[in-house]
Amino acid sequence: MRTDLIPIRTADDTFELSVETSQQAHLIAGALRQAALAEDVVAGLNSVAIHFAPHQAKAIEALLLNQRLPKISTVSAAEIDEIEVKYGGEHGPDFDAVCDTLNLSAAEFIELHSDRLHTVEMIGFTPGFAYLSGLPDTFQIPRLATPRPRLPAGSIGISGAFTGIYALDGPGGWPLIGRTRAKLFNLSRDEPFLLQPGQQVRFRSG
Repeated sequence: MRTDLIPIRTADDTFELSVETSQQAHLIAGALRQAALAEDVVAGLNSVAIHFAPHQAKAIEALLLNQRLPKISTVSAAEIDEIEVKYGGEHGPDFDAVCDTLNLSAAEFIELHSDRLHTVEMIGFTPGFAYLSGLPDTFQIPRLATPRPRLPAGSIGISGAFTGIYALDGPGGWPLIGRTRAKLFNLSRDEPFLLQPGQQVRFRSG
């Protein structure tokens, strides 16, 4: 497991570095934000992009070269968040088409999707939208040719290697397999969005 970070300067005001997991990407992004040296830090699946004022370059490089990342420990059952899903019907208008594409019955799909541990890899194109890895390798479903202009919060879709969960109402182009009633956004919480990078999730049909 790699624990040191070697920044690569890709522009006068940008460093990029590679890590092994999204959890590590978010750990180092958090350290950089806490140090308040960079103007912007963007964590991806296995990389971190750091944008900075040119005079901060040496300080950021020194921080990165001295930063040690802990190994990502195994997550215990107590740390796994369970999300109940209503699969198909009005909650998942593309569910039947997805099952047909994968040559699975509804029961087979639900078993494969819910009997796995999923990981929130990153938060995406709309506030709180969670990309979760953990799908079988055979689940390769393309996005819709025409995105829907508005989806209800809690909608769950799959596309490519990910399950996507819409935390807020808004547009979306992922084939929808279901919906959760979980409170994904709540301003009364310290962290308003329920799902955060690195979280482990198990889906339950309900």
